[in-house]
Amino acid sequence: MMRKIAITIGFVCGCLFLVISVLQTQAAPVMPTGDHCGDVGPLPFDDPGFCGCTWGEVLFHGQPVPNAAITLSYGSDVVTSATYLTLLESEPYFDLTAHNLGARRGDIVTLTAHFAGRTITRTIRAWPESGGEQHVVLALPERGVWSPWLTGGYTRALALDDDVAWAGGPAGVISISLSSGVSVAHTLPWTDTLVRALAVDTEGHVWAASDKGVANFDGAAWHTHTVPLTGAPRALAVDPATGAVWVGGGDTEGSLAVYTGTWNTVGSFDEPVTALAIDEAGRLWVGSWGRGVYRQDGDGWIHYRAVDGLASDNVLAAAAGGGAVWFGTAPYLSGQGPRGGVARFDLTTETWHTYTTAHGLPADVALPQAPASVFALTIGEGDIPWTGTTDDVHFLAGESWWTANGLRPGPVMALAAGSETVIAASAPGLDRLDPAATPGTPPTAQIDAAAPSTLTLGATLDLSGSGVDSDEGGGQIVAWAWTSSLDGPLCTTASCELPHSLLTPGAHSITLQVQDDEGLWSESVAAMVTVEKAWLVYLPLVLK
Repeated sequence: MMRKIAITIGFVCGCLFLVISVLQTQAAPVMPTGDHCGDVGPLPFDDPGFCGCTWGEVLFHGQPVPNAAITLSYGSDVVTSATYLTLLESEPYFDLTAHNLGARRGDIVTLTAHFAGRTITRTIRAWPESGGEQHVVLALPERGVWSPWLTGGYTRALALDDDVAWAGGPAGVISISLSSGVSVAHTLPWTDTLVRALAVDTEGHVWAASDKGVANFDGAAWHTHTVPLTGAPRALAVDPATGAVWVGGGDTEGSLAVYTGTWNTVGSFDEPVTALAIDEAGRLWVGSWGRGVYRQDGDGWIHYRAVDGLASDNVLAAAAGGGAVWFGTAPYLSGQGPRGGVARFDLTTETWHTYTTAHGLPADVALPQAPASVFALTIGEGDIPWTGTTDDVHFLAGESWWTANGLRPGPVMALAAGSETVIAASAPGLDRLDPAATPGTPPTAQIDAAAPSTLTLGATLDLSGSGVDSDEGGGQIVAWAWTSSLDGPLCTTASCELPHSLLTPGAHSITLQVQDDEGLWSESVAAMVTVEKAWLVYLPLVLK
């Protein structure tokens, strides 16, 4: 290490003063010892303990999530990253370095996280903890609360028609008004009332498929149809462009028929047809049990199986939207390993993408190596796909992560999504998601210490706070935000120490807010601190 001495001579108020500075240089500053600070480039010579590394987790539903987009900005410069998993960490996290943008200790930076259609932005002061790093948790605000809507029954199929939801199961069909909640039971034209599939055509007529056949409701009465189908009908789909109604089914083999004013048999398959979907180009997709899926191609079919990229050859559900076709499957073990999960076929690139437990889907109870069965699929607002599995409702958050939406443990057999709601069917009945509601109650904050109340030159301001999250079932405080009325953000931990030199002279209202794991912030609590001005004293240099 080398040292240089610099001497500055000047006059202030007629007095000669002398400033002697000792400058030390080194070839390479010592890197901070924090666990998350990577290669951040040259460190400041006057503050080698500051690497500017801000790291932390993005929480959604109280859980750290991968693939959340993160930006850190300082002035007009921005760096970006995403939360990710490493071999050394048990939870996904982000790490971004403000130092490379020119930020120094005490500068103001802004963090933004985006995940699952939600965004949180926090402006913080770059004030590292031990190891030269700064830990910040970003808990995304949650929107949407599930509430029981209709109890009893065992719904197997759902369809939405503007303000009316249709639900079918072993007991038949009911219609429920979304606005009033009033339900009406319908008498089907069969003695066997089991309904396996529902669909609404372009004229607003409701179609129901059961083991006994197919019928449609024109608003006044149900009308039966003689469908040229081999075996029981199991799936329905309506072409929004032509109004054609497709029916698929079968017992040991599969068959397909279409209604365009009259019925026509379209084709047969080696396995029963279990799911139907129509893509944006008007092509029909057929899911089967044991033979994968078929895509309509002129007068023929293109066949896709698990070896081609499908999640599993056992297809349970299908839905189209957002430039893709989605398939929910049942798990099994193959010679190539476990199969199951959700598959997406991209209509632009004509490529497959599979989602498994590695992407947030729950594991199967009997076959934990594979994802649980996906019984239902629907496309909601913003072209977001939703799944009903053997364990809760999940939706695709970001590019590749499925997040449980907090309905309840247990199988969800049917889903329907509209512009302002999602309806889920499980054994207890129907539940409805209110996307505008906020779960839980905000936490409360308390300042335990803000001392001393008068801060003099050379002293340190000690801040300490706590919070309580009283949500039913328990909760936790995940983030702290200390702010000064004169200097803005101060620190992001439950307790911190700030030097006199960081604070502007004057009377400060020091406030604290805490955030819970549902993304809700508390009201601010405040304490007053006075920072005294630092006076410079110049001693005259007497020359002989």
